Amino acid sequence: MNDVDFWASEPSQGPKKGRVVLNQVVEVKGGKQSGSLKAVFDWKTPDGKTLLTETRTMVVHANLTLRIVDFDIDLRAGSEKVVFGDTKEGTFAIRLNAALNEPTDKRHPGAGLMTASDGRQGEKQIWGKRSPWVDYAGTLEGEKLGIAILDHPTNPKHPTYWHSRSYGLFAANIFGEHDYYNDKSRNGSVTVEPGGSLRFRYRVVIHPGDTAEARIADLYKKYTEGR
Repeated sequence: MNDVDFWASEPSQGPKKGRVVLNQVVEVKGGKQSGSLKAVFDWKTPDGKTLLTETRTMVVHANLTLRIVDFDIDLRAGSEKVVFGDTKEGTFAIRLNAALNEPTDKRHPGAGLMTASDGRQGEKQIWGKRSPWVDYAGTLEGEKLGIAILDHPTNPKHPTYWHSRSYGLFAANIFGEHDYYNDKSRNGSVTVEPGGSLRFRYRVVIHPGDTAEARIADLYKKYTEGR
């Protein structure tokens, strides 16, 4: 973002690395049906300047068999224009247990499988492609389970592109178009004018069973009813 890297964290990955810093916990609520946490974060450059302010609300829903977490993320620019650059690295991401890796080679010997909303499966069919949801399921400690990310229809560039890898990186990312299409002339960047904002909404579902058994398509329909 504005040529500052908010994804990489290792010193060997370059000097221009930003930080996302907690500014304030605004509200914490509990209840029988759900609990929520609302917090504000500052996205800072290496010299300490705040490029944008993120307001993030997370709602955890009660369910007998599922773990459901909703994310509502508002990214608001300050006094200067913010450009989210075209890169495959990011954006809303989860790193999975190695047992859920797709079994592509000896370095990644898991037993997981990615499935998209239209039935496509595996990294080669999902990475860089668009889908309103993807589920990543397998077996962990003898238990069949999975985790799905659902992209809300109001999100920018919906349905999102997926930066999902066989080694357990699981990310929804709308920005990396020149990598996804292998076309350096393509520009997937997004510009936010001063004072403007981007809003992203996602639902994460941790479930027993595989994609079909968890009925992820039905869960997505329920999530998006009323939009």
